Amino acid sequence: MRWFKRKKKEKTENTVEQQHAKPSAPERLDIPESSLVSMTNPVHAFITRLEGIITDADMEAKTKALQDTRLQLIVGGEALLLSKEGVKPLVMSYERSLQSDVFIRISEQAAGQLAMTTSFPEFKKEYKSMVGVKGAASYISIKLHTPLEELRRKGYFSIEFLRILIDA
Repeated sequence: MRWFKRKKKEKTENTVEQQHAKPSAPERLDIPESSLVSMTNPVHAFITRLEGIITDADMEAKTKALQDTRLQLIVGGEALLLSKEGVKPLVMSYERSLQSDVFIRISEQAAGQLAMTTSFPEFKKEYKSMVGVKGAASYISIKLHTPLEELRRKGYFSIEFLRILIDA
């Protein structure tokens, strides 16, 4: 597996207030999904869209029966982990996992196109069209680290969104 190095950021001096401030999660935007791509960062727009899907009341109800899961997503170089442990809800965090069930890499351009979709069926259609495309700027690659039978036992296939993400 090949990991890309991030560009080094310039060091800035942190004030005492900045050192003790808690890092804030990206704010949910109350704007139509179709205008999210107009933002300067398509990766952030996709992450915001993904958070909206995960925190939806219907999605939370469906994921209650889901067993311990870990999906590692690399979206335009940004590491995201979708995980669920025990009876806790499905959560997204900005970290890498060595023990993930599924590894999904999404290009920055693909993230922008997915953030631009206006409905879930359109999201599904765009996602499926980019899976496995080689040599294009918009691509999604998926590696299963856990056999399909095990994923089925954990409940991945009972939730349409997760089924779409792993392209089953």
